Formats: sequence, structure tokens, C-alpha cells
Amino acid sequence: MIRHSPGPTPTRVPAAPPETFDDPPLTIDVASELMGRFGFVAFRTPPEVTIPDSCLMAILRDAPTLQHFDPELVTYWAFRDGHGRLETIDRAARSPITGPFSWGRIRLIDRLGNRNSFVSFGGQLTTTVVGADALLVVFRSSSPILRLPGHSQFGDRLGDDVLAFFGRMVPCLWGSADLERLIAMASPDALYGAFLIHERARMTEGESDMTDGSRPAMQRAMALLAVKEPGALEAGGRLLQALGLAAAPRAIRHP
Repeated sequence: MIRHSPGPTPTRVPAAPPETFDDPPLTIDVASELMGRFGFVAFRTPPEVTIPDSCLMAILRDAPTLQHFDPELVTYWAFRDGHGRLETIDRAARSPITGPFSWGRIRLIDRLGNRNSFVSFGGQLTTTVVGADALLVVFRSSSPILRLPGHSQFGDRLGDDVLAFFGRMVPCLWGSADLERLIAMASPDALYGAFLIHERARMTEGESDMTDGSRPAMQRAMALLAVKEPGALEAGGRLLQALGLAAAPRAIRHP
């Protein structure tokens, strides 16, 4: 479960990238050093606020380093022309790219078809040419970017739950351009709030796979979100109502 405990920020480059969302945050410089050796790194920035930003950085090179994982293709979702669309980035992509990315799955794919995947609630994407042979891709979000089980990583504990929530959400968007636009324009924190509220309701109703020990952690996550982004839970509750996924039309109370 996401605890959002900031922990100490490493001043020296660790031996390996963070393995879970709960690992200590990293500075951009430390993450960049790791990425040069490992091809990508998912991390949290040092806590300027209660819940620090979540980042995913990957470097696409003309030739593989053969050191760890060499991503050559990145896929993600973006809202274009009134609909969610799967977008791709490779070394031939025009750069710089700057703009929002949408909720859903992010995939890093190497030349052999191996994948490391993530799931997010949306945020900002930038790309930068690095030297003569590499493209730096950075996803950054105010809400968690969570690992899914992949070629060289274990999944974060909430990753599959977020995917399941999106799976329940997608059919609600079929046939409604207005609703699809509403969800696409929602802030990452509002979508995160909607997920937390929905999952708490499923836990209360005995429908969630989470253990009873996860309940206090879920409450802490909701309380932290309320401190970091006042109104995110109310906005999330309104999104659930619009989607028809709310358990009952009652006001959302902060934990």
C-alpha cells in the first residue's frame, strides 16, 4: 500500500533504482545518474509538499548499451481530437515534446520485445535530445506513477488495483463523448481521489482483494491527498457520480 512516507533523500547515487513507490525519494541528478546505467528509473522527487511528485524517466539510444534494459519504444495514452489515443515515442520522434499525457498504462519496450509497464492518473510529458544519440523521456505527475510486474521490476502493491479501476471505468465512457472529455480533463489528483474513494467503498462492501491491514493505509492516503490537494476527494466523488460508480449519492467526508 502507498504510504507516502518521504524518508531520507539519498545524497549519493545508490546501487540500484527504487524498487517500490515507498522507497526514499531521489533528486533529478541522482535519478539521471541511475538512468544512464539502467535505462529507466521510476522515483519520487524530494518532498517539497506532503505528497511529492512521481516521475518516470527513460532514455532511448540509437544503439543498446547491453547493461540492463535498453528501451527503444515508449507507448502511453493521450487525449487527442476528443478521444483517448495510444501514442508512441521512439528515437525518430520529433523533439522536444511537451504536453499532458492521460491516465492509463505506460510501456517501455526494448529491441527484443521485453516490457516494463506502469500505470498513472495522468500528468506532464517532456522529451529532450541528449547528445547525438539519445532521447530523454520524462513523465511527471502529482499523483502516483505505479509499477506493474515486468521484465526487470516487481509491481507496486496498488498497480493492479488501479488497472482494475480503469477497467471498470472504461465501459462507462463508451458512447459518451462528453463523459470521456470530462474524465480526460480531470486533474490527476481528482482521478486519484476517485480511485481511493471507490476502493475504500469496495473494501467496506467486501468486494476488494485488499487485506484488512490495508484499511489504515488507505485512510492515510486519503488524508494525505486531502492535505496536499484540498478538494481532490470532493472532485473524485463527483467523477464517480458522473461515471455511475459511486456507492451512494452521499457527500464525501475526509477521513
